[in-house]
Amino acid sequence: MAEVEHVELTVQDKAIHCSGCESRIETVLKKLPGVVKVKADHKTQKVSITLDTSRTLIGEVKQKLEFAGYRTGVGGVGPEEK
Repeated sequence: MAEVEHVELTVQDKAIHCSGCESRIETVLKKLPGVVKVKADHKTQKVSITLDTSRTLIGEVKQKLEFAGYRTGVGGVGPEEK
């Protein structure tokens, strides 16, 4: 059964510089199973994700972001890191 949750990650070190960075993040994360929706914002340095946590855990999302060069911290509304 789907366990859809909304998570907001804060990217550290102001690494999201422009709309190109936003597009890169969105493209990378949309490839993960269970990612329903993703929106990156270079002005706030936040990535909002709607995620089916029965398919992909937030830790996996963070790993994918960090592999792409975006170190994160959890912020905003969302589940505890699993």
